[in-house]
Amino acid sequence: MTRLFLQTIIIIFVTLVILIDWRLPAILISFMNSMVFQEHEVEQHHMSMQPTPSFASQHMSIETTTTPSVLSRRDVFYSQVTDEGLNQTPTPVNAIEPIQGELSTAPPIINETEPRIPHTMKGLVGRDPYFEIVNGRVNKRSQDTMGRIMHSLGVHWVRIEMRIPLRMDATEADIDLAISRYDYFIESVAPQHNLKVLMLLSFDLIMGVNPNQISNGPYFAHPQYGPYYNRYMTEWMNRAQKVVRRYGKKIHAIEVLNEANRLPRYSESMNNAIPADVWAQLITTLYMSCNDVALELYCRSTPIILGGLHPRGSVASDRVPARTDMEYLADIYASQSFTNAFSRINRWPLDGVGYHPYPWELSYIDVQNQTQAFDRLRQQLVALGDPLRPVWVTEVGYNVAYAQQTESGQSKFLYDVYSTLAARRLLDGSLEIPVVFWFKYEDFPPDEGMGPQNWGLVQIPFVPGPCPDDFCYRRSGEPERYRKAWYTYRDLTLP
Repeated sequence: MTRLFLQTIIIIFVTLVILIDWRLPAILISFMNSMVFQEHEVEQHHMSMQPTPSFASQHMSIETTTTPSVLSRRDVFYSQVTDEGLNQTPTPVNAIEPIQGELSTAPPIINETEPRIPHTMKGLVGRDPYFEIVNGRVNKRSQDTMGRIMHSLGVHWVRIEMRIPLRMDATEADIDLAISRYDYFIESVAPQHNLKVLMLLSFDLIMGVNPNQISNGPYFAHPQYGPYYNRYMTEWMNRAQKVVRRYGKKIHAIEVLNEANRLPRYSESMNNAIPADVWAQLITTLYMSCNDVALELYCRSTPIILGGLHPRGSVASDRVPARTDMEYLADIYASQSFTNAFSRINRWPLDGVGYHPYPWELSYIDVQNQTQAFDRLRQQLVALGDPLRPVWVTEVGYNVAYAQQTESGQSKFLYDVYSTLAARRLLDGSLEIPVVFWFKYEDFPPDEGMGPQNWGLVQIPFVPGPCPDDFCYRRSGEPERYRKAWYTYRDLTLP
């Protein structure tokens, strides 16, 4: 009887509470959530007060949780966008927040006593406009989305690679058309969102042709370009100068070739280098042309960067012995084109050296962290008589789908890289590394199976359809999720 009476009282009480204020359960849940959030904030603040670990220590303590899975293409949500919608510009917003149901953890708190990363140091490798052609038309909407998100991240520099899907016998009109597909990003998106463009001119200026052809003679003295040219180099330089003339000062820096000391994509001769004197000739020609009558109206004072050296160096090939990255850099400085240029203008024909200090690649050469990597590179530049040469990190990143790497590890590594390199100064007090390009803005194929490429700060869903390389992204370009590293990157320059 007593038990029945108590149950009746409880039922009446709960009923009255609900009648008085039906929001009470929600208030209780909200209170509990706020307690959890405060706990998380305290934990983040405690972490931020600790010294930032080096990569070596991070590598030893990386979490062993399962790598986040990537949705199968058949499971991805896709909202249809008609071809007519490709040219529609979405309404810009001031900030990007995670899509409902995706990553929504609080952004990391950065120690207020630490110096901020210079805004000008924040670079990001973007999605090339080449991949934003749908049915022969430029997908402006997706490019607008990327520009808007980069702006909300505080990106100052974006690296874009010029890709021309035409072999060496293509007509001038076809080459011009291929280049023009970059017009919208370079002339509209980048200036609208205050993005400076680093234009990478690499082997994909001549897509579908094995770049090892650059190593094959005969070589000859080109009447316009210089004393050491073959057919491949001549076509490459023709296209490079077309790009420079078309965009002029809308390109804010030019990178010449990419990881040419370790070619990764060509099975005929995997991980070999092109001859150092060939690379030296191309960058010398472009540098001298920009500082002479040939191109001075288009690129005088535009920084010319020796494309990113791969830390692991190269294996031996027919023309090039096995060389470390530092030996190969010395070969470039010792080349005839470099030494002749120095004799003529009393300076080396470049404005910066590109380097790609990926953690796993550094570990192969027994370099444990970013400090050791750049101490080593600076010592070599001093030995080569170029002690004040800035180094541009034109790629560095962290694949959350590789081995036991995680999103938390990616976020920590990103912060470690920027905070460590921002503190480095040359003898004249200037930044040793003026810009770091995080690789990459978005994940790219393959998204599942062997070797997923989950490098991105964001993940854009893949969808069916005929696209370059047979992989399409959601036409709007809106990300499916934002990783923890997205918040870390954004907050590097918070006031």
